[in-house]
Amino acid sequence: MKHNFSFKLLISGALLLATVSANAQNVKTEIKSVTVYRNGAMVSRNGVLNVPKGNTTLYLNNLSTELDPNTLRVGIENHSVKILSVKHEIDVVDNEKAQKQDVARDKRMDVLRDSLSYYNAQLSILASEEGLISSNKNIGGQQNGVSAAELKAMTDFYKKELNEIATKKIAVNKRIKRCKDELNKLTQEKQNSQKELQKKDSRVKLVLSADAAAQNVPVTLSYLIFSAKWEPYYEVRAEAVNKPLDLVYGAHISQSSTEDWNGVKLTVSTGDPSVDNAAPDFAPMYLPPVRRTSTVKKWTPPVSRTVYGIVTDEKYEPIPGANVIESGTVNGTITDQDGKFNLEMKDINNKLEFSYIGYVTEKVKPSENMQISLTPDVTGLDEVVVVGYGVQNKEVAAPSPYAPVMVRGANSAPEKLKYSEPVKNVPLQLAQSQTTTEFKIDVPYTVPSDGKQYDVSMLTYHIDAGYRFTCLPRSSKDVFLMADLKDFSQYPLLKGNAYIYLDNAYQGECEIAPDFAADTFAITIGRDKDIAVNRQAVKEFTSKKIIGTTVKVVKCYEITVKNNKNEAVSVELTDQYPLPKFSDIKVDLTDKGGAEVNAETGKLTWKLNLAPQEKKVLRFSYEVKYPKTYNFSVE
Repeated sequence: MKHNFSFKLLISGALLLATVSANAQNVKTEIKSVTVYRNGAMVSRNGVLNVPKGNTTLYLNNLSTELDPNTLRVGIENHSVKILSVKHEIDVVDNEKAQKQDVARDKRMDVLRDSLSYYNAQLSILASEEGLISSNKNIGGQQNGVSAAELKAMTDFYKKELNEIATKKIAVNKRIKRCKDELNKLTQEKQNSQKELQKKDSRVKLVLSADAAAQNVPVTLSYLIFSAKWEPYYEVRAEAVNKPLDLVYGAHISQSSTEDWNGVKLTVSTGDPSVDNAAPDFAPMYLPPVRRTSTVKKWTPPVSRTVYGIVTDEKYEPIPGANVIESGTVNGTITDQDGKFNLEMKDINNKLEFSYIGYVTEKVKPSENMQISLTPDVTGLDEVVVVGYGVQNKEVAAPSPYAPVMVRGANSAPEKLKYSEPVKNVPLQLAQSQTTTEFKIDVPYTVPSDGKQYDVSMLTYHIDAGYRFTCLPRSSKDVFLMADLKDFSQYPLLKGNAYIYLDNAYQGECEIAPDFAADTFAITIGRDKDIAVNRQAVKEFTSKKIIGTTVKVVKCYEITVKNNKNEAVSVELTDQYPLPKFSDIKVDLTDKGGAEVNAETGKLTWKLNLAPQEKKVLRFSYEVKYPKTYNFSVE
């Protein structure tokens, strides 16, 4: 009985497979909508099925070869049709389009070969004619001679005939060259296209079961691809300081999923499906983190990690204030007045770095009672600045604070902003949740699978911004127009490049990187040439003296500001004075020139109100005292 039962099951299974294979059919689906994420896209397709009674196999083909099989979702809107299995497959099939192109290419190559044969035959005929004419130059006979008129006529005849032949040969050779060039090009294309004659067919195999035949059954298919993305971009447009600022919010969309999105309903989402959405689990933390391997503690002699010594110059004179750093760490110290140092290292196997302004940095192994002699560096002292325990190039250490990038924390707060609904540049619906924002565009969009960027301008926000002019004349004499934006968390913005326009003139680029933890951040709109600023040293109040072992430097600077506009403006000027790094250096701000002073940073700030054509002159000074053993210049 068991054997008969097993045999019946085997026969039934074979009949089921035969039925499924016999009913297999291909079903065409079309992309209806795409949700593009920051990294990836969800593609949704629709189609119609004709399902016969019983079990049947269907193939939803011509899908993206980049789809993630784990994200496949198939839905059938008919309760009498059951899905028995869903499986993604990639098969190699004939590429009909490439094959048609290959056939057309072969026909064209045959025509070109025939043309080459014809043109080569023409060249042979012309060569024969030329030879025949050349061999009959003595038509007049050599015995009796010819008259002058006959000689001229004969010469003209040969000249005319040979010129015509030469002209024809040139024309034929040009045709031959064109044919050969095209033939070589087509031959190369044919070689390159051989691999395209067959393509990968990404498809979904559906096995269905139906109690009765069903016609026009709607089917939906969705899957995730990661070969698509979008990046935000912005246009900041300002016309005047008393008008709202226009912020255009757009998206750069690109995809290379092997399937074109033709006239699809597009949704741009700030979500990222590639990020793991699972919250971390709590686990107890135990000490020690690893199991103890032995209860017997081995004794090792203590190792001293303290090193000491002296740092001198090339004349073996002590260098006070030299930097001593343990490599790979922030552990360090400086030498005292006698050039001596004492440092407890974190790891005695690390090397020590010795550096001082104007000298070559030395890196040596640590030892007791070290004697380090530094060699002068050929680099000029004016090209370096002190940064922490070392030296750094000026252009790296002190970039212009008014480069076209995002700045935050403006001191001057604008008046309270009013939120207004954005203008929709295209018909769309804006949907916001706790974690994402979606821009559902109502008009069809086409994004080919070529990896290129396609722009979608989505929204325009009209923002009441607080404008101000600012300048840091020590770094740049240009005056910059800044727009302070407050309470910016109400706008669903992401980090991205912004193209700045002032009075419809392109100013450059900056980066918008909203810091939603900050109350205000500012955008650099552009330079304003109608406000002139000049900064120069006042020579009669600038001096340098050596009094015993001390150097005394007095610096005085004058800043001139003129408003060349026909309207009043407010300008914020910023300058600075140096701060002492070591206790034996003394700095005194002798004249702040009416500026607001930040003693912790050395920042001087003037907030000026200038009438049309008004000019103001500001002056500040400071005094620096330091031991002459130091070797630096005071700016």
